Amino acid sequence: MSPSLPNLLIVHPGALGDGLLALPALRVLQITFPGHRLIWFGHKELGDVLVDTKEVHQSYSFDRLEFLANRGENDSNQEKFLSIVRGCDRAICWFEDADGIWRSWLKTAGIQNCILRSPHDPTLLNNHMVDRYVEILQPWARTTQVLCDIETNVSTTRHLVFPKSYSLRVPSPIKEPLIVLHAGSGSRYKCASPVLWASIVNGLMMANPKRKICLVGGPADIDSLRNVQGLLTHLEYAILTGMDLLQVAQYLRHAQLFIGHDSGLSHLAASLGIPSVLLFGPTDPAKWAPRGTHVVVIRKFCHCIGKVAIARCTDKPCLSIPQHEVLAKVEEVLCRVKASVTYPTFECVDEDFTVPCLG
Repeated sequence: MSPSLPNLLIVHPGALGDGLLALPALRVLQITFPGHRLIWFGHKELGDVLVDTKEVHQSYSFDRLEFLANRGENDSNQEKFLSIVRGCDRAICWFEDADGIWRSWLKTAGIQNCILRSPHDPTLLNNHMVDRYVEILQPWARTTQVLCDIETNVSTTRHLVFPKSYSLRVPSPIKEPLIVLHAGSGSRYKCASPVLWASIVNGLMMANPKRKICLVGGPADIDSLRNVQGLLTHLEYAILTGMDLLQVAQYLRHAQLFIGHDSGLSHLAASLGIPSVLLFGPTDPAKWAPRGTHVVVIRKFCHCIGKVAIARCTDKPCLSIPQHEVLAKVEEVLCRVKASVTYPTFECVDEDFTVPCLG
């Protein structure tokens, strides 16, 4: 770390999608503290992406922090952690610190100016998670929403951009127009049936046999991919697995369209500016969906209220979206010109659209 510039520590314990929802808040920090280096402490692979796209200056993994609860022990991990945070004069921690463990560690490291608050805090005024992350910065940034006037010409909703030389780091980048489908998610409750996904792929190929189709998935998506594959034995398509997030991001940059669920990869595609059609189930798109006119969310009415009801729901009617509805939106999006990021378009199959939150 450079001794000539102050450092601002950013601690985010959430997964990929949650971290990307905090991206506009990171840009508010860039605007508010232009002389600071932003140090990311959170999801490792997302941290790598944020460094490569110059959203933050340095990143560290949030893994294995149990040692923080055992203060006073002679632990090399404790000293390493302190060596990182001692160079910071501010810290934003997007989580609840009811026991005061983190505040104590930050004080030990000499950081007096810190904010520790969860984006799930029920006293926050905004609904969308993007705005909730920004609202937490109010003591510093004096704003509660991303779209507030922050007295700057820098956009807080711009897309992730890799340096032009970045393509050299990934072998054989895809050049031709590509449609990428992600049939998985971090939660099985968010996933539509393999039958629907197979019918979407089949419909895309029937409409235009020359289309390049790719199914993408991570370690948690093995079953979802296998189930969809079992229904597509007669079609030719690519499968992308076993790549780290930086490589997946590079691949997605060449996509003409992304189709997915409420997942981290969907948020990544949207953050890259890829036109996206997203199938939402029990999660509230008004709170969790990526923002942008390049994003279309399709969802049927959800009858489940709360996590228990969602876990007991087996037929998932909220994700029983007709194939023709999805394909119609896909063709519509493919015909659009990319637009600047504002808010997602919510396309509801049912007229009465109420959205309970998964929490």
